[in-house]
Amino acid sequence: MKKSHSLFLSLLLSLCLSAAATTQAAVITFDDLPATELDVIPTGYHGFNWGESFFSNVSYIHKDTAPDSGYENGVISGDYAAFNFLASTSLIKTTGGETFDFNGASFASAWKDNTNLMVTGFLNNAALFTQTVIINTSAAQWFDFNFLGINALELKVWNYTPNDGNDYYVMDNFTYNQSTSVSESSSLVLLLLGVAGVLLGRKNKKA
Repeated sequence: MKKSHSLFLSLLLSLCLSAAATTQAAVITFDDLPATELDVIPTGYHGFNWGESFFSNVSYIHKDTAPDSGYENGVISGDYAAFNFLASTSLIKTTGGETFDFNGASFASAWKDNTNLMVTGFLNNAALFTQTVIINTSAAQWFDFNFLGINALELKVWNYTPNDGNDYYVMDNFTYNQSTSVSESSSLVLLLLGVAGVLLGRKNKKA
């Protein structure tokens, strides 16, 4: 009886821990967008706004549109990758202000080697994280960022030479943790913890 009691408590605690983990990894490959050479990523795609205006939007491009460049070499999966239209600074925000964890992505430089890419994570306009990496044209490189609990991401590119309009990043396999129903999972955690507490209390009384 004691063994089954302990087993039941262990199961309850495991369920609590599982319910507390309310995130699920998602990868955006940009390959489910309409087939074309290049176009703007539409508002709301995978729950994000990709830029604040026409001049600062994030677009997507087919790898064969600019062969032998970072646009081709920056594609990791499928045929498409994202890039900063008009070499602008990109702001990627959740559509409703929901938070997410930015795990990382693969990046290349479209035209110039040794290009700086500064990535900043925001929560309600407050910068929580920032990291600068070096990207090149020959191949995409995966970078871990692990920006937790943000609702906006800024991508800024520059080279040590004067900006000649060719400071472009190429991004593929945008990976983030997606929030599930927080309220439902939180209620479940509280319920399970309550049941476990009652059972532990009864066990202690008997002891």
